[in-house]
Amino acid sequence: MKIGVMTMSDSAFKELASAEVNTAKELVISERNKGGFTIGQRIMVQDGKKKLGMFLKGAIYVKGVDELINVRDALNLAISKAEKNTAESDAED
Repeated sequence: MKIGVMTMSDSAFKELASAEVNTAKELVISERNKGGFTIGQRIMVQDGKKKLGMFLKGAIYVKGVDELINVRDALNLAISKAEKNTAESDAED
């Protein structure tokens, strides 16, 4: 679900990407108008026929593109290790 530009107090956020993490929650990466990025959680709720997205408190602030690349690298490493652990576990069965 694309939200576009979101405003919170005096900051505006432009959504760059999102990923569904379960049926009701998404991870959202947004660019801040004051610089940097946020990684937040959006919970999806049904209001009649409309689907609404509400952001949860506790978003992570990422200073710049280099730090966002570090987050990407950490996610790739975690995925690689998880896949290896799954393969090893499957081989033992």
